[in-house]
Amino acid sequence: MTKYIVKSYLALVNRFNSFLKNLGSFGLAIIYTVGHIWIAILCAAYIFDASLNLAAVDAFIEPIINGFWFYALHKFCAEILGKLTLTIVYTIGHIFIATMCAVVIFSTTVNLAALDAFVEPIINAFWFYFLHSFYSAYSKGAGVSYEQ
Repeated sequence: MTKYIVKSYLALVNRFNSFLKNLGSFGLAIIYTVGHIWIAILCAAYIFDASLNLAAVDAFIEPIINGFWFYALHKFCAEILGKLTLTIVYTIGHIFIATMCAVVIFSTTVNLAALDAFVEPIINAFWFYFLHSFYSAYSKGAGVSYEQ
């Protein structure tokens, strides 16, 4: 029974590894964008004391723009830049995008938009680094097997 459970678990892990190997930059950008939306809603609602509806508007528009930014960096720079450098470049672009979106959507001052633009991207930088590291680690894995 234990042998069957272990083999079933390892088969599931191998399927997950295959999924990650075939995910690519586009699929990874989709996963990133969904997480980014949740982070953006929470940050906007708290920092701007905005309604969840308005925070959701910001949370959908800004992450979609940043999803394209993520895709471009991962697609064209992931092999050129190291993980840390890639994360820093991503974060600088994210700060600019977040500031402009907050100024336009919330009709707020640049100072308050800049606060959101620094807090939210720092949280998203950890999200980006986690996804990129996870993808790098699992997309190159050889799979697992049950050895007797």
